[in-house]
Amino acid sequence: MTQTIVKTKEGYTKIPNNILRAIYRSPFNGTEIRVIFFVIRMTSGWHKENKLLSYGYIAKEANLNKRNVRRAINLLTQSKIIIKSKDGRKNKLALNQNPATWELCKTQKIKGAKYPYIRGELAPKDRGEFTPVKN
Repeated sequence: MTQTIVKTKEGYTKIPNNILRAIYRSPFNGTEIRVIFFVIRMTSGWHKENKLLSYGYIAKEANLNKRNVRRAINLLTQSKIIIKSKDGRKNKLALNQNPATWELCKTQKIKGAKYPYIRGELAPKDRGEFTPVKN
């Protein structure tokens, strides 16, 4: 078995540990994870705060369906993980660098969601049950 060693001289993207921890502790699906990492790569990877990105470009580069990218970005924006503003037809996207403000409640009007998440953790009731988080 041959092992390939990655050389940082070829480039790398710095991601703060608190951001990585919040991502791996959160209930993201595959599309959401790929969109988050793509936004990180296109912003932090180029030392920018935000970047103009179209749904089509993200879909092409991340090998995803454009419709699924739009859904993921809308959910991530509602959850305050991605910060989005419009500039013409393109979206100016950035990652919210403060995971404590992320609203990870997947029970709001989302089919198939079972448990509420707040800041990467389940919201327990007093008796160990789970209750939906109110807005």
